[in-house]
Amino acid sequence: MGSAQQTVLITGANRGIGLSLCKEFIERKYTVFGSVRHESRDDPSVVELRKTGASVIEFDVTDENTIAAAFDSWGDKPLDILINNAGALTPHRMWYDVTAEALIDKFRVNAMGPFIVSKIFMPALEKSRSPKIINIASNSGQIAANKDGKYMAYKVSKTALNQVTMSLGMQMEMTKSKVIVVGIHPGWIPTKLTGMTGPDKMDVQIPKIVHTILSIGASQNGGFMDAEGKRMEF
Repeated sequence: MGSAQQTVLITGANRGIGLSLCKEFIERKYTVFGSVRHESRDDPSVVELRKTGASVIEFDVTDENTIAAAFDSWGDKPLDILINNAGALTPHRMWYDVTAEALIDKFRVNAMGPFIVSKIFMPALEKSRSPKIINIASNSGQIAANKDGKYMAYKVSKTALNQVTMSLGMQMEMTKSKVIVVGIHPGWIPTKLTGMTGPDKMDVQIPKIVHTILSIGASQNGGFMDAEGKRMEF
C-alpha cells in the first residue's frame, strides 16, 4: 500500500522507465524525488518530470561529489525506497572496436553509480522502518544467457551490477541492517536506451515492477528477479 509518509528516490527519472516509475509511485501517494543531471535541468524532459509532482534533485551518478552534495541537502528525512534506475547503453561494437573508455564509462554508470548512490544515501535508508534498494538490472547481465556476445561493455557492466546487488545484500544481512537489496529486470521496454524497440509495454510492466518492489521481503535480499518477482539466475 502507498503512503504519503513514505519516500522514494529514483535516479535517471526524467525519461523512460524512471519517469514512468515516478508517475506510478505518485499515483500511489508516495512522496517522490527524481534525480537528474545538472546539465539536464533545462531539458523538456525535466519539465515533464516536475509536472508529475515529483521533487527534482540534481546529481550525476558517476560523480561522487554531486551525490554527496545532494545527500547534504536531503536533510533528516528517511528514505524508504531507493531505485537505482539511471543507466547507459552504447551501440554494438566488435571486440576490436571496444575501447577501455567504453568499458570504464559503462561500468561507472551501470555498476559503480548504483553502489555509490546507495552508499551515500544509506544513513537516510537506515532511518526507514522497511528500507529497500532496487537496482534496475538486465537479463543482459546473465552470463549463461549470453548467446551472441553483442553489447560487450553494457553486458559486462550489468553483470557487475548483479555482483553489487548480491554482495551489498549479503553485507546488509551480515551487519544486521534492515535494508533489503534486490535487482529487477524490468523487461525489454521501448525507451531511448533501447532505441525505442522491445516487445514489452511500459504501461503493463511498470505496475508489475512497483507491485514487486512493495512485496519484496527479507528472504529475497541480494536476489535477482523479473518484473513479476520471479527469481532469475545471475
